[in-house]
Amino acid sequence: MSDGSLQKHDDDQERIRLLEFQLDYLRAEMLHLTNERYRLIYSVSGHIYRFLRPIESRLADMLAVITFSLRLRKDNAPTQTDQAQPLPGSMTNASVATTLPARRLLIDVTGTVQRDAGTGIQRVVKEIVRAFYADDLSDLPAVAVRCENGRLLAANAFVASLSGEAATSMEADPEIELAPGDRFLMLSDSWNAFEILAPVIADIRAKGGEIVSCIFDLIPELHPWVCHEATVPRYRAWLRRGLIESDGFIAISQTVADELADYVEQHRLPHRQGLKIGWFHCGADIPVAATHTPRDRIRAAVSGAAPVFLCVGTIEPRKGHRVALAAFEGLWREGVPARLVIVGRRGWFEEAVVATITGHAEFGRRLFWLDDVEDSELAYLYENVAALVLPSFAEGFGLPIVEAARHGRPVICSDIPVFREVGRDGAVYFRVNDPDALAAAVRELLAGRGGVDPQRALQVTWRAAARRITDVLMREDWRRRLA
Repeated sequence: MSDGSLQKHDDDQERIRLLEFQLDYLRAEMLHLTNERYRLIYSVSGHIYRFLRPIESRLADMLAVITFSLRLRKDNAPTQTDQAQPLPGSMTNASVATTLPARRLLIDVTGTVQRDAGTGIQRVVKEIVRAFYADDLSDLPAVAVRCENGRLLAANAFVASLSGEAATSMEADPEIELAPGDRFLMLSDSWNAFEILAPVIADIRAKGGEIVSCIFDLIPELHPWVCHEATVPRYRAWLRRGLIESDGFIAISQTVADELADYVEQHRLPHRQGLKIGWFHCGADIPVAATHTPRDRIRAAVSGAAPVFLCVGTIEPRKGHRVALAAFEGLWREGVPARLVIVGRRGWFEEAVVATITGHAEFGRRLFWLDDVEDSELAYLYENVAALVLPSFAEGFGLPIVEAARHGRPVICSDIPVFREVGRDGAVYFRVNDPDALAAAVRELLAGRGGVDPQRALQVTWRAAARRITDVLMREDWRRRLA
């Protein structure tokens, strides 16, 4: 067998193993929900719900008909995506022959202002904006903006909240007048932004500016089965519209930048001619108040002599919580005195995992779940654990890796490309979705073997992240350009 054939065989085997892992995950979720259904059926509340179920069913059917009709009407309408690939760079406002020098960087924060769930994307948005306003990037002055009722406003109230200043009313945010050469960075979770901001985008392009979209990962395209049912169609629509409307994409890692470029070329997706794709790395410096006192249950999770391993991430299929649980169950059976502290909010397809955690015999003893941790408390946890455990099989960056490294804590993480990019030689890697391999890595660390220097992992501040964005936009430091 040739080297190429052998590599393809290995890749196919890993792909099959990943699908088997997901099948097992969804099977556990189905069994849990089935048991919950039986519990409801044979309980008093279940008998009450039995009469409500037909009403719910009829309402769901009516909603499905309405949704299908709207989607059919939308699908039949001509769109820009019907054009041949690739799209010409002069698709709109052809009278503008060249791009003018950048005057300002307008950072769209509309999505974060409207819904701040306190998770990864919102953290990136807030820290990048905070860094731009704290640093003197005179070659590309930045203004945080938001869209409201078709108007583009300076998000002054949002910026004030980031700096801890006295709260101001968003009603006082002034309207922004676009100028020639403005760059518009769609940094926030801009799922519906292209529709809302259509007049703004047209005006920016007419004045010789550019539209740059931030992309956090390609997971809904590459691993749709791990996403919430509403996410995949929304993401697919956003990506395809973004490829046409954007002059460039900036990813949060080189891995995602390459995945996007390869995916567009392999699937021949329509895109703006000369589409530029770049990257920056997220920072790791968490802003913490000078004095902070973690809550009692936060301190209790890491108190005592047993070494503590921290797992940070929303509870959802790709994060690998089942892998971590299985690994530590094996360690506990062996008598290994270790704790597992899980930090993360509920996501989706998480019912079985949450039930396993909260119903576990070790819950509250050697297993802890904290779903509302503040930044200062997360910093406290990093300072008081033996290591970070990150068993995800798909990520866009891996922010906990750099956060842990900043606190001098080693990381044990899945061996996936983006973690290699971020963890470098400062992390321990184990075979993805393999609890035995994770348990072995924990044993090695506890035995004082196989340790690594966390300082060799990626060390980036949010200020450096903002400067990297400036370099990409001002110095045309793009990683890829698509024909």
